[in-house]
Amino acid sequence: MTLQTVSIFRMTTGLTTAVAVAYGMAWPLNFIAPLFAAIFLIFPAWIGWKMAVQILLRLTFSLLIGLIISEYFLNFPLLCIPLYGILFFYIYYNDTPSAPPMATMFMTLGITIVPIMGLSGAFLSHVIAIALLFNMGVGLFFAWLFHLIIPSTLAQQPSQSQPAAKPTPPPTSSREERVHLALASTIVALTAVVIFFSFNLSAYAFAMIQICFMAGSPNANASFQAMKSNALACLIGGIAIIIVYNLLRAVPTYLFLVAITLCFALLFSRQIYGCGPMAKAFISGLTTFLVLLGTSTMADTAASTNFYLRIAQILFAGLFTVAGLIIVERLLRPPKRRKLLTRSRAKVA
Repeated sequence: MTLQTVSIFRMTTGLTTAVAVAYGMAWPLNFIAPLFAAIFLIFPAWIGWKMAVQILLRLTFSLLIGLIISEYFLNFPLLCIPLYGILFFYIYYNDTPSAPPMATMFMTLGITIVPIMGLSGAFLSHVIAIALLFNMGVGLFFAWLFHLIIPSTLAQQPSQSQPAAKPTPPPTSSREERVHLALASTIVALTAVVIFFSFNLSAYAFAMIQICFMAGSPNANASFQAMKSNALACLIGGIAIIIVYNLLRAVPTYLFLVAITLCFALLFSRQIYGCGPMAKAFISGLTTFLVLLGTSTMADTAASTNFYLRIAQILFAGLFTVAGLIIVERLLRPPKRRKLLTRSRAKVA
């Protein structure tokens, strides 16, 4: 077997098993467990339990902070807003490529989703926090299990006459530049949090979370590219879930759900590991598919409605982030200073 075949087989069987167990037992927010499983099954090898524990601890820490904010700070905006500013700056400044996979995402998720859900009741915020942590643990378990059962070493390794060259590490920014970039990201994310919390827009929390993620790339072009990538991924996942939703309406049985998940997991896996230009889009499309599958099967809302709502939130988040970063950049860096910075970068290059 080739490495591509092994990866496709591992992703397909692992994801289908995670869906079968999670949807069969139906615990709170059960659709998130297959999502986390897919995220860590995509890696060519198991990340290791040391890294897995670090991820769990990081998520636990962020959820705990989210609960503290929900319990003690939501009713005091003059304390809550500066606290969020400090937290966002810490996340954007310190979470570097050396951190665990998707560290920024897990940290941001905990401190935003729990408090905004807490606006609907303190009990709900505790349920959300416990469910997120439990589903993360389940997802990591399935990823470890199928990396153990179907390791990449099953593939025939091609003989190499020369060792592959190590990729060059990305250039590190100066401390002053890192502070500036983190400050720009913090201002944009904090503005979004203030708006969504002030108007109690918990139903549109996905857009707020997307803004916080996109703001982590403090560059208008990078955020615009992220918006395009997310919109394309949502389009792929949305079309797939509309097909699945209508099939499930025709045959609303658990076994058919598992069978159709197997088919679509195989379809997505072939595209992800096909090394084509759309591979990254299908990775994000798979996560979108899994989220929409859960929200479509747990509620009476049609899958097409969830799809269009998700597209609208992604477009809004992207436009908000791009516009926010442009405005903040102009405020933090006057035109003369921007020209000097551009010239200095050109000389260094």
